Amino acid sequence: MNSKSVLPSFLFSLLALLLLSGCKKEPYMLGIVGYNYTDRAIANFGVNDQGGGNIELSSLDSGGGGTICCVVMSRDTKTPFWVTVEYQMDALESYPPRRVIEAAGPYIKTKVQVIGPIPSDPSYLEIHFYPDGHIEAALSGRDGPSPPRLKLERRLPFVR
Repeated sequence: MNSKSVLPSFLFSLLALLLLSGCKKEPYMLGIVGYNYTDRAIANFGVNDQGGGNIELSSLDSGGGGTICCVVMSRDTKTPFWVTVEYQMDALESYPPRRVIEAAGPYIKTKVQVIGPIPSDPSYLEIHFYPDGHIEAALSGRDGPSPPRLKLERRLPFVR
């Protein structure tokens, strides 16, 4: 074997090694989706200091909020892991007439555990606010956020 035939093979291997070693797994950018099963709207919420917006009351087919961008999740993340959720409950109002029964609450900051499984294509971080005050978090894939876990009637976006 002469040096001329080894050199191209060596250079190709070296180039491939350099390219592969330079590859870095990009983190997942998860859309934040809120689900509100309580009796009042959530005036504002966020996850890990990323705004999640307002969440109306969930309905039979909608969680109450849209998708807001983004929470970053490393590709090496394993469940369970924790996120910080900060939120404020909106005023509780009667209807009709639209009258404040209870003023908006203070901002609450709490840790919420995200349990598995992690989908092969994680795309959404779902935050579920329950009537008893507890909060659950889950991941869903590119096929979209999951439907509401509780099927609740509402009269208006802000009244059950």
